[in-house]
Amino acid sequence: MESPDVSVIIPVYNAVDYVGQAVGSVQAQSISAERVEIVIVDDGSTDGSGEVVRELAAADSRIRVISQVNSGTPGGARNPAIGAASGKFVFFLDADDRLSDLALERMVDTAIAEGSEVVLGKIASVDGRRVPTSMFRESVLDADIVRNKIFNTLGPTKLVSKTLIDRLDLRFPTDQKVGEDQPFMAAAYLNASKISILADMDYYLIQHRSDRGNITFTKQDSFAHAEVAVRLSRVIERYTEPGEVRDALIRRPFDWSLPRAMDSRWNSLTRGQQEKLADYIRTSVGHLYTEGARALLRPESRVRTDLMMSGDLDALAHYIQFIGSSEAKKIEWRADAFRTVVPSGLSGAVPIESLEASAPKISCRLESVAVKAMNVSVAASVAAPTFVGAPDMLSLRARHRVSGEIVDARVTYEERKVGTENFLVAGDFELLGRGVWDVYVCVIIGTFEKLVRLGSSRLATIPPEGVSNQSETSVPESRVFAYFTQGAGNLAVDVGSVLHKNVARAAVIGLTVDENACPVAIVNLTRPPRVGDEYFAYLDNVPSYGARMLLPAERLGSRVVGLRLPLTAEMQGVTLTASAVLGGEPVELTLGGSEFWSARLAGFGLADSDGGLKVTEPPLDSVVRADFQQAVAPSIARIKSSMTASRKSVKSLVGAVPVIGPLARRMSKRIRSGS
Repeated sequence: MESPDVSVIIPVYNAVDYVGQAVGSVQAQSISAERVEIVIVDDGSTDGSGEVVRELAAADSRIRVISQVNSGTPGGARNPAIGAASGKFVFFLDADDRLSDLALERMVDTAIAEGSEVVLGKIASVDGRRVPTSMFRESVLDADIVRNKIFNTLGPTKLVSKTLIDRLDLRFPTDQKVGEDQPFMAAAYLNASKISILADMDYYLIQHRSDRGNITFTKQDSFAHAEVAVRLSRVIERYTEPGEVRDALIRRPFDWSLPRAMDSRWNSLTRGQQEKLADYIRTSVGHLYTEGARALLRPESRVRTDLMMSGDLDALAHYIQFIGSSEAKKIEWRADAFRTVVPSGLSGAVPIESLEASAPKISCRLESVAVKAMNVSVAASVAAPTFVGAPDMLSLRARHRVSGEIVDARVTYEERKVGTENFLVAGDFELLGRGVWDVYVCVIIGTFEKLVRLGSSRLATIPPEGVSNQSETSVPESRVFAYFTQGAGNLAVDVGSVLHKNVARAAVIGLTVDENACPVAIVNLTRPPRVGDEYFAYLDNVPSYGARMLLPAERLGSRVVGLRLPLTAEMQGVTLTASAVLGGEPVELTLGGSEFWSARLAGFGLADSDGGLKVTEPPLDSVVRADFQQAVAPSIARIKSSMTASRKSVKSLVGAVPVIGPLARRMSKRIRSGS
């Protein structure tokens, strides 16, 4: 009988809730049934898993079950299956994982067609469990062990040639619960004639176990993690020559397992145990800790290994305690690089080059943005929580989206005090050229320079549609729009209406009062009102109203709306400003004409105030207001109840409104005449 193409090996120990799913995923494979055999090792399960797999075997002749006394380790369950497997390839499937439907067919066919002795299929999680990703960026039929980061996944869930396994007499260590797969897979990788990576779909699916029974979550002590590092290092040494490749591969045990041996677990050991373990590591793999390998380690790993190798166990214990604290995240600029800040007691024990750290995370918040004429004013705060010190320079920078031209703002304010949580910078972009400009904060620390896009984080009071100068100019070439990009919401400046074409404009042409003696601003638009147009009010010194209020708008004519302003006699001293969003674009509204305001009728005064209206004291007593309610309110009420009526009806109603202001009177005449 011809051998199957692949033997799927499934070690099982107390996985009664999962093993049926794992076996079922093999039975559902698209590869033809005769090309697959399934070898299951029941490793002394006590939860009924053995009965489940024996029932499955009784129904499927391809399944072979090996029952044994519990070995205590994953390797002890996999090894008997390797000897029993008859397939050309072996695939190791854990009992709590599963395969996607096309996985075996694609991996086996790739191995046969390419002559590959190891095939890696992309690993994915069904519930957020962490998976290796660096080697699965793309499919590579002839992968390089270093360049394609293959050593970043040393789990056994790969397709491996049975001939390769037999040639090397590969077996898993039976005295390790965690990390036993690393020397096995490392030897397979280093001796395979060809390795292929398949990343075109999800091949192998992992999950968390509800009982937290995943073997990788088993707590191990420092000795166990050191043993993982030593055994993997010995395999690398056996199958490589000294040099760059070995140094690149030795990084895995020295930057992964050894740091776990020298974390808080190390400080729980007695001094005698620490000395014994340090001596074991030094004598076993100390000669592999070359300058080339050392340079590739993360700074924290390098410092710990340096101290352990030097025998300075007091400093090592002190450093381990330090990196477990919040202070370990602090960095400074020293000797032309970012360095981890260490306590004074460690400064002599840790070489300065070993303290080199990555640049701090820098974030910015837009505090304000304004447009006046052709000038764009921007203010931002800068935070670098882990950085000790202050930036050497802060600036604001604009980059032309097409030409790439860079323009720095004229900085008008800067605060870079050491010890503060946020640094501040404000500046003006004056006369930017036509086009769309992206805005950044530029942070300079020593020779380090970073541009941080500005706008996605911003003060809540900044209008989400941005600001513009279009109320100041009717010339498209002179219009400036500071807006926020879709998606990321970053700040950009459109000079000359490159993107903001045919933007509607609005002008307040007069004031009147409604039946409740509230002001109504009459707004003339350059196009008919549309669904989605919005108008907003901003009230100072009135916290209960919030930063921005949506104003009710009532249509009065073909291009005229009335805005009911939330001002009353009780709000003396309050100033109201307004803006509009027409067709999704920002439009400023200048409120004015208060010299014509009928304070006698309303019962309170209004005064022009920097583009807004300020409530002032009423000129008369409350009798005036009562008289107003009886004499004038009925005609105003007719407008409120008929805003959706025909144009003819609107004309007659506007004629009855006590419109205040010469501009409003002219607008009223145009409405009545039908223009």
